[in-house]
Amino acid sequence: MMTERMKQSLFYILAGITAVVLCVTICSAAFAPVFEPMPLSMKNSSDAKPYEDESFLKDAGEVIGKISNSSVPTGSKLSEVTDAYYRLIMDNVSPELFPKADNIVAYIYYTSQAGSAYTDFNDYKKSVSKSTDGSEYYTVADQYYKKSGEYWDKIKDLYPNQSMYTLPAASDEMPSEEELSNQGNTLKGLDTALPMTQKEYDPNSEDQTEKFKTTVIRWFEDYVDRANEPEDLNPLTNKSEGSPGNRFLTGEGVGWADSTYQDLTSLNVAEDFMDKANYADAFFYLISQARDQYQQYIDDRKSVSSVTRGEKSYDSAKKYYTEAQKSIGYFSDIIPNETNTTLPEFPKFDEVDRLNWDYGEIGVITEEMANRLGYNEDDET
Repeated sequence: MMTERMKQSLFYILAGITAVVLCVTICSAAFAPVFEPMPLSMKNSSDAKPYEDESFLKDAGEVIGKISNSSVPTGSKLSEVTDAYYRLIMDNVSPELFPKADNIVAYIYYTSQAGSAYTDFNDYKKSVSKSTDGSEYYTVADQYYKKSGEYWDKIKDLYPNQSMYTLPAASDEMPSEEELSNQGNTLKGLDTALPMTQKEYDPNSEDQTEKFKTTVIRWFEDYVDRANEPEDLNPLTNKSEGSPGNRFLTGEGVGWADSTYQDLTSLNVAEDFMDKANYADAFFYLISQARDQYQQYIDDRKSVSSVTRGEKSYDSAKKYYTEAQKSIGYFSDIIPNETNTTLPEFPKFDEVDRLNWDYGEIGVITEEMANRLGYNEDDET
């Protein structure tokens, strides 16, 4: 039989449990996701010239190309989309382009929000403290998806060979980074899918096959032909700036590869050249991805906050680089015989030194920082 004290104890326990449940419910409601309209539109056109129409369209085109024909952006791709929104709204475009530009940044903003809400939905599903099935998160993601669709309909005429991203069903598993990279069209002989291929030939428009060939040839002449030659030593350090592969991947030419890919896919090439054009497109896409991953590898090696040695990014970069070289074989006959088409050897893993962790206990102090601070390893203090 329960004593009065036992009854009081049981009452307090049940009251405590009720309070905790109520607190969780209230907190969950307080932090429930809500649809947020675009906070900032394009800034109004000013009288300051020249206008930035060309750079705006180029930058926006690169971002939209990365999210087209694939699933809603997540991970590193989501970060790129979010950064692009805040960057593009500051461009000074002409009054003529302004309405279309505003629709473009709206599409990018709502795409970013859709990706963020979809990521939150999947994170919440895995949470041990969840109090619902997470449908409220997915509902908001779907709202952003539909809103971005409204703006896609207003700008899709600018991107004829691309389609809007898709939002996976709530019951589907969230695609991994690797799965996202394989969404698109895979050409015979290659393993990596392209987010977009050459647009269909339009017999009523100007044939741009020769322009396509000239662009490819000049890029190889400028950036690949002499890429294997030894570089002059830096007069200040009396050292080389790294291996040919390192200089190639971090150099100007590969930095332009992504925009070159975007430009080439929009050209109107003849039907009998379409296959070669697609493999050339593949090369520029693959080499741009190799550069992105190689830069991530460098960041992993140099960053104070990095928790990896860069192995994953390095291996990914090498995979893209190898595929890029393979793709050249499918269109190399359009490049003059005297022009080299062999890429430099991929850099060795340890070519980029890892950040020195020898100094400091709270945080990291590099050797250069230690010297500036007057720290000496032989000090007894």
